[in-house]
Amino acid sequence: MIVEDIMTKAVICGQMTDSVGMLEQLMNKAGVQCLPIIDNAAQCIGVISAIDLIQLHAIQASLRGDVQAWEICTEPVVEISPYQSLTEAAELMVSNKLHHLVVTGAEGLLGIVSSMDILEKKVLRQGAR
Repeated sequence: MIVEDIMTKAVICGQMTDSVGMLEQLMNKAGVQCLPIIDNAAQCIGVISAIDLIQLHAIQASLRGDVQAWEICTEPVVEISPYQSLTEAAELMVSNKLHHLVVTGAEGLLGIVSSMDILEKKVLRQGAR
């Protein structure tokens, strides 16, 4: 099985100038735990996770409204091809201590895959045996 088979294709993205409050609203509304952050040319410049926002709250609660996405996003972006295996995706997540990978191709951002996507697929596949 490959990444393309399980990735989320309708990716919600944040803009690099979005405030932390805007990012929180976007994540809550969409029900996602991670947002790729894109620049004006629609290129992914980083990723912000729910954990990043929790950490920001813990250390800079008073500055939260003034902080923009580009200031706190995790970079460089760890990318994976849609044609790589789920095992390769899992290994990349473990080696980089990540729960989400941005899926890219010649067309740019194609999707996102999470550790939960992989775990759900592996557990469901084993349960079907």
